[in-house]
Amino acid sequence: MTLRKNAVRLAAGGAVLALTATACGGGGGSSSSTKSSGAPKGDKGGTLNVLLIADFEHLDPQRNYVSSALNFGSRLLTRSLTGYASVPGPNGSQLVPDLATDLGKPSDGNKTWTFTLKDGVKFEDGSAIKCADVKYGVERSMSDQITAGPQYAKQYLVGGDKYVGPYKDGGKGLDSIQCTDDKTIVFKLNKAIGDFNYTTSLPTFSPVPKAKDTNIKYDDHPVSTGPYKIQSYARQKSLVLVRNENWDPETDTIRKAYPDKIVATFGLDPAVIDQRLIADAPQDQTAIMLDSSIQAENLASVLNDPNLKKRTAAGLDGFVRYLAINTVKVKDLKVRQAIEYAINKESYRGTRGGADAGDYATGTITPVMKSHKDFNVYDAPPTGDPAKAKGLLTSANAMGFKLKIDFANTPTNAKSGAAFKEALDKAGFKTTLNPINPDTYYDVIGKPKTQNELSLAGWGPDWPNGSSVIPPLFDGKQIVPEGNQNFAQLNDPEVQAKIAAANNETDLTKQAALWGDLDELIMQKAAVVPLIYGKTNQIAGSKVKNVYLHAFYGELDMAALAVQ
Repeated sequence: MTLRKNAVRLAAGGAVLALTATACGGGGGSSSSTKSSGAPKGDKGGTLNVLLIADFEHLDPQRNYVSSALNFGSRLLTRSLTGYASVPGPNGSQLVPDLATDLGKPSDGNKTWTFTLKDGVKFEDGSAIKCADVKYGVERSMSDQITAGPQYAKQYLVGGDKYVGPYKDGGKGLDSIQCTDDKTIVFKLNKAIGDFNYTTSLPTFSPVPKAKDTNIKYDDHPVSTGPYKIQSYARQKSLVLVRNENWDPETDTIRKAYPDKIVATFGLDPAVIDQRLIADAPQDQTAIMLDSSIQAENLASVLNDPNLKKRTAAGLDGFVRYLAINTVKVKDLKVRQAIEYAINKESYRGTRGGADAGDYATGTITPVMKSHKDFNVYDAPPTGDPAKAKGLLTSANAMGFKLKIDFANTPTNAKSGAAFKEALDKAGFKTTLNPINPDTYYDVIGKPKTQNELSLAGWGPDWPNGSSVIPPLFDGKQIVPEGNQNFAQLNDPEVQAKIAAANNETDLTKQAALWGDLDELIMQKAAVVPLIYGKTNQIAGSKVKNVYLHAFYGELDMAALAVQ
């Protein structure tokens, strides 16, 4: 379970939360002020002010796993082997080389990946970044002291599951990470992964100089490899970044580094952030929000005011909200299809705030991802088709089929649950609601034995590819007794075979198409009812330029912002 996903879960649970906490991950859309899909332009200079509700949980690259911190840290401070383009629109989810010269070279049936570091890449002290620094960074992510970060390295690398990290390994290191010279790093994987280069976009794969590793205190001052470095950091209060004179823009196609200084202020109420940015006083004309979005009570007035709307970036956030159908308890395909037709997505969306909450979903891979495929297996109106549902139930001899709906017990979810019950009962089901303490919700439904027929959930990918959606949600091999995320409990041989085929494909365009086809196949098997693709709205001061939502991070792109 990632922090990114936990945040999605909170959002799905009705918490008032910015679309932030990512695992690992994202979304985006077009900005009302940046229509072009080309590279953003701006002038160097000035100070960008970032208004935040809370301090970043972590800036240590191996612990950084919440989307606002990822957006801030990975776009400003620490570079990985690969990353994402800095452009508006869907092309922002394009994988591009960062510290590496290319997107990596697979061999041995996609079980070995080799990356070469660029010439001229340096730490903030001017020392050259070497293979050993990347190897050390990845190894420290496996230490029991460096917690909260993504665990893909530990899961994917040969011997990673048993490796104790560099603080306890006696200097041995992990054999499956090899440096053939100072610029070449080789990763040996325990299974074929055709898009491992997406995984290397995570800050887990950022270099750390061993001599300057301060263990858990590294959070306070990670050694920069990006265009900025930390000048001062007062926890829970403020963070000031200034230019890193040893960053060479010639080695970096992602980061624009327009402002001279970036000042983050923590501990602000989200309503106050809204008020300040809407009022646009001189001190806030160069400010943005990052870990919040425009509050519901202010959204209509902002979007209806042309002057405010042009300072607002609005679009899909990269998350999908869905109702999982437990295929173990609802075995009959016709009954599951009846659920698909019965659900009233319009009434559900109404409980979340209406059209501003999201677009109606037809699959689990969101439109901001290259893997998305346009299809609509159950061509029903947003209000559902109860007559069609009744017909399916009748043909299955299942009228009055009993369903219990799990949901995290929040006021918003209670309204959503009531909307589900009304629609399902109208279609011929007998439905009961099962509200669960939000603090333990995913623990409960994460145990297949305690999960009921329907469960309300949400998902955000750790990287913008279907490999970060389809396998974790629908791979039968990933069903576990506790901490399960395959809430459909789908264990289908056809799906398993196609997941393996997609994982083996190294052509990312072809692989994306395979994931899209799988999304459609899973919908044909009626494993989930997709509800909405979530939306977010963020506003900036009048002197901030390049205001658009990044297609992966689902927030204003920190790599592109400029100030007048």
